[in-house]
Amino acid sequence: MTDRKRPIIVAVDGPAGSGKSTICSEVSAKIGWSYVNTGALYRGVGLLARDRGIDLEDESAVGAMLEKLAGDIRWDYNHHQLYCGGENLTLRLGTAEAGNAASFIAKQQKVRQLLLPVQRNLAINAPKGAMVDGRDIGTVVFPDANLKVFMTANLEERARRRLKQLDAKALAHGNDAADARDSLSAVMDDISRRDNQDSKRGEAPLRKADDAVEFDTSGYSQSEAVDALIALIRSHGLL
Repeated sequence: MTDRKRPIIVAVDGPAGSGKSTICSEVSAKIGWSYVNTGALYRGVGLLARDRGIDLEDESAVGAMLEKLAGDIRWDYNHHQLYCGGENLTLRLGTAEAGNAASFIAKQQKVRQLLLPVQRNLAINAPKGAMVDGRDIGTVVFPDANLKVFMTANLEERARRRLKQLDAKALAHGNDAADARDSLSAVMDDISRRDNQDSKRGEAPLRKADDAVEFDTSGYSQSEAVDALIALIRSHGLL
């Protein structure tokens, strides 16, 4: 059997609201690479566990479920959609339910160990190059990535972006957008809580890899951040 050449891997880590998924998705589309959102995997697994009535704090039960389903998990590179078997989980991934479920299972050692080869395979099977984002891509999933980026932004900027996403989803479902002042404070508190949880968890905590390039998106428009990240990739000879 002929060994397939591994695609170029750009690992992008960073805290919630830094712009990883939006920016990486658009960069991938512009340069003709595949995009893999590993956070979607944790959200999807959390939803699958909830749907089956599994206690999300029962690591053994969640792990046993994942052992059975891991081979059925598929990421659609072209449409950025997550499937488990024939079920498309994508429309539910942005819900509070999915986020809460992910917060429980993402800190579980067994779940992270079982999803590690899934994440690697999704990226390695990309036809050309892969932008892979998450919390531990450059430190755990792809420590040998061609380029590691740690994407960040100041807390208020991250909260504004998240609030904008939540309002867009609310309006899309026919609901009113939240009051900006009250909600901004609440979202900032929620992001701070997630930062603390991600950075202090015992299994694969969020941290900047020693050889990662810090990429601060504060003050950038989306298009400016996309162009800047493409320029960074190009400066490393990967385009």
